[in-house]
Amino acid sequence: MFLDRTVCFCSTMNRIDLPHLVWTLESLAEGTLVNRIEVDKETEAYAKLALERMLALP
Repeated sequence: MFLDRTVCFCSTMNRIDLPHLVWTLESLAEGTLVNRIEVDKETEAYAKLALERMLALP
């Protein structure tokens, strides 16, 4: 199942399915961190910038 059928899908993002997304969000709501990803500081800074820009879109 695709969350949005109107865009070109990234092969990695395409692997995210609704059941796993729900499981991850429910785990976070319960205070359990799953699938943690750790990166170096430079990558972290660029990733944060990219997320902030996406969230700022109308």
